[in-house]
This record gives sequence, C-alpha cells and structure tokens, in this order.
Amino acid sequence: MDQLIYAQEHGIDVDVEGVSYSERRPGDVVAVMQRGNYMVDYESDYRGRITAIHINSIDPS
Repeated sequence: MDQLIYAQEHGIDVDVEGVSYSERRPGDVVAVMQRGNYMVDYESDYRGRITAIHINSIDPS
C-alpha cells in the first residue's frame, strides 16, 4: 500500500492487467490484488528511477 501511495504522489503510472489505475485510490488497487495472486513488475528509466508499476495476475498452475 505504501508503494502505491508513493507512486500516486510522484506521478508514477500504475496499471493492473494493462488497465490504468493511476487515477484511482491506492486502496482500489489493493482490493483487486486481494482477489487473486498477483506479481508486481517495476519499469525504470535509464537512471534506475521507477517510472511505472505493472501488476499482473499469476496463474497458480
């Protein structure tokens, strides 16, 4: 949750399954993630600063 709040405060793009959640409350993202198994990937620029957070479901099989 802290990472999502930080991302929102710093204009870092957040998407869940390719759908933008950047304009939604961080709690909305957490609610979606509680429905299944998710993996978080971080995208960075050439300096290593995080520019986007991608959240995708993981198939448990």
